[in-house]
Amino acid sequence: MPKSRESFLKKMLEHISDKGYIKVDEISQRFGVSKSFVEHAVQELLRKEYIKMFNSEDEKITCTLCFHKDAYCMRKAKGIKYYMLTEKGRGLLSRENIVVGASE
Repeated sequence: MPKSRESFLKKMLEHISDKGYIKVDEISQRFGVSKSFVEHAVQELLRKEYIKMFNSEDEKITCTLCFHKDAYCMRKAKGIKYYMLTEKGRGLLSRENIVVGASE
């Protein structure tokens, strides 16, 4: 894997850690890359089990985790795919000596 791709994946993990969970569109806009590029990166991170996918209808979403909690209720946004770090992903960031954002 090219170093620039590794760097992008690491930045993605850091961003997910900071936000709690994200959508592909958010990563695409944040880093100025195509959705297709982000989708491939997401698939790689899913395969490595650094992130997990859930949608807005899943029970896993709670208002206390929702970074939009002050703006609107995400449970109304049906079927949207979101991604969050797994324990393995948080462990990778910790091993890389990255300050992992707290889930507030």
